[in-house]
Amino acid sequence: MTRSKCSLAPLLLILSACSPACTSVPEAGAPENKGGPVAATTKADAPPSEVTPPPGGEITEAKGVDLSRLSEPQKTSFFQLINSEPSACGKPHSLAVSLRDDAACRDSLSVSQFIADALASGASPSDIKANMEYVVGALQPRKIDIEGRPVYGNERAPVTVVVFADFECPHCRAEAPMLRQAIDQFRGRAKLVFKHFPLSAHPRAKVAAIATVAAQAQGKFWEMHDIVFENQTALSDADIRKYAQKIGLDMKQFDADFAALKGKDIVEADRAEGEKLEITGTPAVFVNGRYFNEYMFGGTVVGWIDDALRR
Repeated sequence: MTRSKCSLAPLLLILSACSPACTSVPEAGAPENKGGPVAATTKADAPPSEVTPPPGGEITEAKGVDLSRLSEPQKTSFFQLINSEPSACGKPHSLAVSLRDDAACRDSLSVSQFIADALASGASPSDIKANMEYVVGALQPRKIDIEGRPVYGNERAPVTVVVFADFECPHCRAEAPMLRQAIDQFRGRAKLVFKHFPLSAHPRAKVAAIATVAAQAQGKFWEMHDIVFENQTALSDADIRKYAQKIGLDMKQFDADFAALKGKDIVEADRAEGEKLEITGTPAVFVNGRYFNEYMFGGTVVGWIDDALRR
């Protein structure tokens, strides 16, 4: 699964300009976030801005990093970068030292591969350096509450993919089947959890989300999820009731739950959690708490799941 809007353009890398497709308008007084979910590190645990030079000078090996696409000048830039950029695990040494001496720091390997791929795609070293905080931050796991939320796949799977989505967002609709296809590929080793993030620009998204919670109470969240996405431009109360009938819900119970807005607290709690995670739009995907983006692990959720299974 990839998102066509976020692409690595030749000769230019501007991750901060690459945001989820359906964007959210900040509440009045809320801090502005221009780059999507920001680094999960704090000043206490962030990688140092300067690194201790390795004894013996620059390291010119990068175990585990595929450099086959790089020209000789690009390889020179690559080694300059990994010798000057800090470990992705917050250690007081460079990425290069981390690759050589700290096998437990898988994030340094991932970030170094990102640097190689970015250079191969035409990005300049200055562009890459400007976006290192974003890349390292995406790899820092966030805690996400999934208790009681709808699950697709093996509930005891070691990898958890969480999607925050909006039922009126066309990009969420397009992504939904791709996410489940990714889960299916791993045959019980990954699961998908849905979280609600209705956007203020979509007036019926919250109502639709509440209806899916009512369907979840009858064990048919995913059926309602699918039919609502299929008809996301027709989400009046009458339309939603028609969809509930079509998927075979007990209409007396559905009508009572929907009228009472029983799912409102869940939807609002999900939205609030997404705001704490600094989500600025939908769909927003996390793999074992790490923020999915297209710049690592092949740019697919499958690649991110595969990386999570290797940790």
